[in-house]
Amino acid sequence: MYIPPYFKIEDPDAIERIVSENGFATLITPSSEGIKATHLPLLYAPLGSSKDAGIINGHMARANDHWKAFDGVAESLAIFQGPDSYISPEWYETAPAVPTWNFAVVHMRGPLELIDDREWLSSHVDDMVRFHESKALDHPPEPSDPAFKAKLLGGIVGFRMKVKTIEAKFKLNQNRSKADRARVAEVLDASGDQSAAGIAALMRTHGDD
Repeated sequence: MYIPPYFKIEDPDAIERIVSENGFATLITPSSEGIKATHLPLLYAPLGSSKDAGIINGHMARANDHWKAFDGVAESLAIFQGPDSYISPEWYETAPAVPTWNFAVVHMRGPLELIDDREWLSSHVDDMVRFHESKALDHPPEPSDPAFKAKLLGGIVGFRMKVKTIEAKFKLNQNRSKADRARVAEVLDASGDQSAAGIAALMRTHGDD
């Protein structure tokens, strides 16, 4: 990924926040049949003292042949796309300027290991449900019906990525003046668009990085 120095983010907390808040990712894997790509939720856990950058756990439909390319060796790419928004040059205090797009994105790379283990898969699904239900509801999730859950587990396979490299790009007008960034954030907040408001918040946090 092309990252000019002023858009590069290395703060692990900022990276983890984007991945956590935008856990629906694109998983890309090379195969003998070409590039495989699947859009799916993933759970990331950093490993502070490990030589690896963390672990990604996930699952996909058994009918999706993407998992057949997981050999534990070839590197795959997980893309976590944060908020994004179009930026009009008319919003800047200074001129001349051109239209652009602000966004936050995190790339994680590493080999994928297939985990076709019923016990692991059941625990992983529970973790996934608890994580997302805790954000969607104001109460703990209801326990799933064991028979129903067991039936559904047969239709999925689990996998794990040992993350070897992480790249994060937060394009937030860091190359513009403080006045320009403040004006753009103000306009984005007033738009009423959730993604635009997310960019405005990131601009106020990281705009001077």
